[in-house]
Amino acid sequence: MGSLSAIDVLDRLSSFGCQVRVEGDKLKVRGPDRPEVEELVSQLRREREAAIAFLRDREGKLPSLEEVKAVLPPGIKVVSYQPKKAPFAVRPVSLVTNSGLFYRAYLRDLAVRLEKPKSHACPPLADILAKLADAGLELRAEIPTASEAH
Repeated sequence: MGSLSAIDVLDRLSSFGCQVRVEGDKLKVRGPDRPEVEELVSQLRREREAAIAFLRDREGKLPSLEEVKAVLPPGIKVVSYQPKKAPFAVRPVSLVTNSGLFYRAYLRDLAVRLEKPKSHACPPLADILAKLADAGLELRAEIPTASEAH
């Protein structure tokens, strides 16, 4: 395998199902234990600075409506999406300085909350929906009640 750019390495890692994230000044890679992945991780180390810069830039960009819809759990529909650019405040008083990170984190929380309603791993559904609405993404839950599910 020849020398690849940071973006090419990240794309190839993604094609193997790997997740790459930035933690401080380090790159963290999660994925299958395969020789091809190991080689790509070695190349990623050589392109570390470029990869970190690319991931930080991508993380800060607002998600497109298509990206939002792609990660919404079943039963959740977009009512409106008028994203706000950082900094913006959400209830009760929070100042968001990285819009992309904010949206993606709360969309993940939404999926967890709906998958595990009694979990303590994330905020209550009403809080998640309120914060996303404050940020310009209004959602409506169309989840059948217990009586409708039977």
